[in-house]
Amino acid sequence: MNFWRVFFEALLPLFVAIDPIGLLPIFIGVTGGIPPARRRHIIFQAVTVATLVSFGFVFMGNWLFGVLSIDQFDFMIAGGVILLVLAVLDLLMPGKPTINEVESVGVVPLAMPLIAGPATLTTALVLASDPNKGYAITVLALAVNFAILLGVLLSASWISRLLGITTLRAVSKLVMVLLAAIAVNFIRSGIVGVLTLMRH
Repeated sequence: MNFWRVFFEALLPLFVAIDPIGLLPIFIGVTGGIPPARRRHIIFQAVTVATLVSFGFVFMGNWLFGVLSIDQFDFMIAGGVILLVLAVLDLLMPGKPTINEVESVGVVPLAMPLIAGPATLTTALVLASDPNKGYAITVLALAVNFAILLGVLLSASWISRLLGITTLRAVSKLVMVLLAAIAVNFIRSGIVGVLTLMRH
């Protein structure tokens, strides 16, 4: 199987789940009065913590499956439902669901749940459970996405001046439509997998 095709099949869903463009308006809003040097420190801290949390969740996935007596198809269905709900809430409500934008910035809420939130963790665990991708491809795709996110956040002021907050929010809503489509794909694949197991 072509490495690059499989890699991009993991990279794109994670990019949609992390949604760096959608994070920009909120990040700018909660760090607006913070000096540039402190803002850079917050960015590196948040991305580092989110990366460690996501990697840990990926590698503990199979252990969690064993403890809870579930399989990857159960998780795909449950994860797909969660992603679909998050996407719908994001499309219908201003800002990011379950996030208080007036809280002080730091590890919480910037790293969690803003970056390493349910969408990112669910997508990463489902991809790691896919035999065609596995841990190596998923971790690599996560690392590349977090590097992209780091670059986007460090360029936040320049990007907001170039595109404007309204345009960024419009792009974020489009990304959420894609996330909803990915969620439906997860649900469909999980149901097909469960039905296949039931026939054997």
